[in-house]
Amino acid sequence: MVKPPYILFICLVVFLISCGDLQKPSSTSKCDDALNAQNYDLAINSCTSKKKGDAYMGKAGFTILNLINNSSGETMPSNIATTKASNALGNLDDTGAKILYILGFASTQDSDSDSRKAKITSSLSNFKKAISSYQGIIANDKNAALMYTYANVFSMQLNQSLNLDKNTVGSSQMKPCSSDISNNAVVKFDGYLFEYEQFKASCSKSFSQMCTDQSETISYIAKIADGISKSAVDTDKNSNTEIIEKSKTASCTLLKAINAASKLSDGTEPCDVSSC
Repeated sequence: MVKPPYILFICLVVFLISCGDLQKPSSTSKCDDALNAQNYDLAINSCTSKKKGDAYMGKAGFTILNLINNSSGETMPSNIATTKASNALGNLDDTGAKILYILGFASTQDSDSDSRKAKITSSLSNFKKAISSYQGIIANDKNAALMYTYANVFSMQLNQSLNLDKNTVGSSQMKPCSSDISNNAVVKFDGYLFEYEQFKASCSKSFSQMCTDQSETISYIAKIADGISKSAVDTDKNSNTEIIEKSKTASCTLLKAINAASKLSDGTEPCDVSSC
């Protein structure tokens, strides 16, 4: 059953993109026919402007049907739930898992980590192309601005999965690396990102390099803020945009943690958090 907050989330998207120019069965144009048939490769070649962006969104896995079927999220796997309850790997950010489930390749939908990585990589590539398609029109098209916002949110989370959710062991501290922490909840590319997994992905690097590695995240946060502003969506008052604000908050928390640790070490704060 779809949970109430996500019902609102779906309604917002359906209303603002008119059930997505992604799937509305009305026009007989080649572009619209391709979108209606979910033939996204043909739509990409036939459509322009916002609808080309919609085609890339569809190819990335972002469709109204997927939102309706998957937005309630998966039941948290028992190994994740047990480790979360015991706090054995620090705090858990499960935003990535929710997004993978909407796109159709969460761990309960695809149990092979290599397969998930390939799907994440392909989806991210299409979201980036959608962002480029929407970029030039968001100032005058609130629907495009909303889709641009979601494209950046999903891109940011998929990028984080590739960069941080790639190990099978954790580290109990950000720097220097601790001895490896083994736990069956440390699963590659499953979207469940424990604090110790984040530490392991970067603990051998300098604080400056950690921020450099997060440069795309910093860029996505700025674009998300721009998209929210131009779409006129108030994420502080609408539970239906929870996934946007939660994604931004989780990424900003990581950047601020790097700055805090760096400041204690050498007095510097190398990560730009001005858009947080």
